[in-house]
Amino acid sequence: MKEDKKIEFTQKWIRDAVKKLFQKEDIYESDMEKIKYLLIGEDFYNGYMIEMSTATPADPFCDTDGGDEWELGGDGATVTGRFIQLYIDYVKENPFDYIDSDTGERTFELSQLHFWDKYKEEYEESETEEDCEDYEDWKDTVKKWKSYEKTIQCERYFEKFDNDDAYDEWYQQVGQTIQCDIGLFTGLEVLRTQGAEYQDMTFLRTMPLLRVWEVVETQFHSLEGIDDLVRLKQLCCWMD
Repeated sequence: MKEDKKIEFTQKWIRDAVKKLFQKEDIYESDMEKIKYLLIGEDFYNGYMIEMSTATPADPFCDTDGGDEWELGGDGATVTGRFIQLYIDYVKENPFDYIDSDTGERTFELSQLHFWDKYKEEYEESETEEDCEDYEDWKDTVKKWKSYEKTIQCERYFEKFDNDDAYDEWYQQVGQTIQCDIGLFTGLEVLRTQGAEYQDMTFLRTMPLLRVWEVVETQFHSLEGIDDLVRLKQLCCWMD
């Protein structure tokens, strides 16, 4: 029988949120496998946030609160089917990158803005011909999201500091280490990341059931692991 190992988190606020979700002090691998939905990252109000649920999200997935990113027809920022592979190929040829003026370090931020300029018409035609059956119950899925929201536990975390430099150091440290904790959520079907910096995308390999990933203003130091995204059913990359 496989040993059920106790989980050690790098971030206290993530640990406390998971403890609250399960109403227990010690968290084990078997607990993490029960969490099916996770939204984690910057709340864009100088803090961090985490949303979790052990209920299974609807398939296909949509969120009606964020904006038009989950709309169908190419007007949003979500791609499905073979267009995920096209997006992967596009990113590897045309990475949207930033270069730090002080260190010269390059980071990559995924966005489907220019991808849509190239493939929107083709995607709309494909959706009409091939994907309608998958989305004929889309309106029902929107209703399911409203019900699903009731199962979600949401926590926000913020620390106060005496000066801006101390705060900036803390904020950057959390953003650069959060990847370690996200990889502990091995049972996820839907993952939504907001902000922060990741070394690469290989942490997604710990989530064999993952079918949806939303990436919001998230930076990567390497595109390693991007080819693995082809196994997803839905991929949403956008900038606010």
